[in-house]
Amino acid sequence: MATPVSPIPQRAQGSIGLATALSLVIGTMIGGGIFVLPASLAPLGWNAALGWIISGGGALCLAATLRFLMQDSGEGFHAVAERELGPIPAFLAIWAFWTAGLVSIAALSVAAGSVAANLAFADPPPGLEIAIALGVLTLIAGVNLAGARSAGFMQVASVVVKLVPLVLAVGLIGLFAVAGGETRPMAPAPITLSDMSSAVAITLFALLGFEAVAIPVQKVRNPARTLPIALLGGTAIVVAFYVTVSTGLVLILPWQAIATSPAPVADLLALQLGSHWGALTSVFVLVAMVGCVNGLMLCQGDCALSMAQRGELPGVFARTNRFGIAHWGILSSFFGAALLILTNLARGTGDLFTFLVLVTSGGALVFYGIGVIAGIRTNRRPARWPIILGALGFTGFATYGTGWEAALWVWPLLGLGLALRWLSRRSAIPAAPAAQPAA
Repeated sequence: MATPVSPIPQRAQGSIGLATALSLVIGTMIGGGIFVLPASLAPLGWNAALGWIISGGGALCLAATLRFLMQDSGEGFHAVAERELGPIPAFLAIWAFWTAGLVSIAALSVAAGSVAANLAFADPPPGLEIAIALGVLTLIAGVNLAGARSAGFMQVASVVVKLVPLVLAVGLIGLFAVAGGETRPMAPAPITLSDMSSAVAITLFALLGFEAVAIPVQKVRNPARTLPIALLGGTAIVVAFYVTVSTGLVLILPWQAIATSPAPVADLLALQLGSHWGALTSVFVLVAMVGCVNGLMLCQGDCALSMAQRGELPGVFARTNRFGIAHWGILSSFFGAALLILTNLARGTGDLFTFLVLVTSGGALVFYGIGVIAGIRTNRRPARWPIILGALGFTGFATYGTGWEAALWVWPLLGLGLALRWLSRRSAIPAAPAAQPAA
């Protein structure tokens, strides 16, 4: 029996409107991936473009499946999945999302620290990148502890800023196409299943985050209108940006130059608009990463709250502060992410980021897989089957592309979650038995 918990204060109800919900989806999806991933994808040639199309289509199918599953409900993914699949699959999904979010927060904080250090110094002193990463973590945790409204305001502001370089890049690509400019050849890589799956695995991380709006518990205003627009509209906007920018870059710049560039989007803007846009784009990238950390942190408290209310985490995680925030979920994510960063310093920032990305993607795929299974179980409309089966196929293909190394980290994390759930429920305070009616 779950430990009795305090209800969410009324001030937390309905604190996420349409603008914040859209910003949560767009801001959590657009981290630093689109600004740096074209370098990893350029050597794959047309496999990269196909990877973006497959990943984009898969993300849209997954977003639509979540929208079908939620049925315009503001009660949160955990409650819906628990009702349809039972408590253990629902717990595994939300635990996987929570741990993937924690790892992603660490990865993006490390990346933000690296960008900021290189902006400030041509040769950053040792340890500065990690110090900045921990500073970013502290800032974002503080903003989220101050309430969903402050975190939402920061999310909307960061989305406006981070879209600037992408809008400019899309505009330059459009002008190039209208002017009939001479396109560059793609890398001469044959189209193969192996290379396509690699491209899907690479692009998957950049598309994570659309599910974030399905996590908050009873905080979304008018969910019947807000959830569909945020899930489908926000995901479609990001996919359109990603496919256009990533493919357009390779047609304008030599793929060899993109493959060796730390910031291909910045190179395009600097080439077309002036050299100062290189450094300015780095500032936009930094804002994008910080905004993504904020969006993930916004969900961490609700994940912990949802599990704690069911006795699946210690009852302390269900306590809320005066702003209606489940603060122990946020604090545990802060300390967990900081610990991940500090205990993996020997990897170096580049290898550390790659390692954390791998674990994040594996955890997210567990969440998606369970969500799709719940969608299959609840669907009663034949017209929806192609979308749901598309989501299932994409989840399987992305799991194949992510590889065994991710599984070797994700499965122990799931086992740890089940052990913690068992311990929490075993030590939970039993509820008082109901009074028997008088004879």
